[in-house]
Amino acid sequence: MRLAAALIRASSVIFGVVGLGYLLVPAAMLSIVGIDSVATTDFLMRTEGVALFTGAGFLWAARDGRPDQLRLVLAALAGYYVLGSIVDLQAFTKGIVGPASVPSAVVRIALGSVCALAVVRVIRESVAPA
Repeated sequence: MRLAAALIRASSVIFGVVGLGYLLVPAAMLSIVGIDSVATTDFLMRTEGVALFTGAGFLWAARDGRPDQLRLVLAALAGYYVLGSIVDLQAFTKGIVGPASVPSAVVRIALGSVCALAVVRVIRESVAPA
């Protein structure tokens, strides 16, 4: 269960840092993937920042949860990381975002895969005889 807690803690920190970045410097965050900043994109980034920063708190609260809670949180994180990366890769293929989005997507797909594997480990550990 240490892997599960470590993934959730790391994700909480990632969500918090990225959320603050989206809230405080949306133009800088957009520029990383080659998107121009306008009032509409800044508004949307700040809205996403609020959600991510709030999510960081929820993740932190769940870091030492019961096995059933850890499974749910890790499965949700796996979905978030993988599906978000698929959206980013599709945006890249359509020329919406620049090439910097590709390494980020690859890392997040890997992280999502590790979260999915951690779900299996939590299941195995929770049913294994003590």
